[in-house]
Amino acid sequence: MSDLKISMGIWGINNLPDRFNVEGFGDFVPVLDRIKLCGETEGISGFELHVPTEITAATEKDVRTVMDDYGLKMVQLCGHTWTEKQYRDGALSDLDSKIRSHAIDRVKEALDMGARFDVPISVLWPATDGSDFPLQSDYMTLYKYYVESVREILDHIHENNYKTKLCIEPKPFEPRSHILYGTTGQALCLVNEINDPSFGINLDVGHALIAGENLEDQFALICYYGKLFHTHFDDNDQQADVDLPPGTVNFIRLVQCLYVLDQAGYDGWYGLDLFPYRDDPNKFMELSVRNLRLAKSVVELLNKRGIKELRTQKGKGPEISELIMDCIREAK
Repeated sequence: MSDLKISMGIWGINNLPDRFNVEGFGDFVPVLDRIKLCGETEGISGFELHVPTEITAATEKDVRTVMDDYGLKMVQLCGHTWTEKQYRDGALSDLDSKIRSHAIDRVKEALDMGARFDVPISVLWPATDGSDFPLQSDYMTLYKYYVESVREILDHIHENNYKTKLCIEPKPFEPRSHILYGTTGQALCLVNEINDPSFGINLDVGHALIAGENLEDQFALICYYGKLFHTHFDDNDQQADVDLPPGTVNFIRLVQCLYVLDQAGYDGWYGLDLFPYRDDPNKFMELSVRNLRLAKSVVELLNKRGIKELRTQKGKGPEISELIMDCIREAK
């Protein structure tokens, strides 16, 4: 397993309000300072952000200066399509064609800017596409519009010969009660229907957990089809998407994820999607790096100790479990 390429979503390095405390507990952190904090954190070599809330044409030059000063890579640039009033009821699948067009243009804007930074990934998150009430939304229509929107965005990528890969990021709920393409299988259904080499999945570990999914299964499923283009790592207790550092709630789950990624030969980025509402974001990033590296060391030990052979045999669950614990105790 090669050294991990770890990136941080700068949206988590800021004062973070919630619905019970709309003012948040911290102070506003300017975007350029957030990028600098990524560069100052050992082990983090990339950052992720959104258009237009964290970068615009007017600030593009300043962002480039800071990232170059710290030797950082802009890993993921996403068009924000869920933070404005016009996106209240949807974006890429909204019933209003003008809103759909605006959302498509926002994604294209991110792709155009991302091309200037040689960004490898741009994520689609259907945050406001979906429903809250029973029978509120005509899902047949939502699916139709979403597919059409994705195809138009992919046409833009190919017409401009962009190297950026487009990813859908599934999440079952929040901010909507039911988000369109909310589970890994649903997202993969869309990806396989579109069947485009530039369209795949960004699996957010926390999202899969609140969907009640088996992470080992979901990573393997996406990799089986060759459609895992990006990852977001965090952790939770499967009740809410609280975005704690990966491995802090269940370290074995993190080992499972890294084992499957190593098995599949994944060489992409390990993105951090963290929300330190009450804590120092530096500590969240540092702990995340340490836990990812520790899990990587455990996987390396597992490979040396013959887990591959054990997994070819029936009924070796207890032996494999014991081996995992031994490797966790010995890993450094």
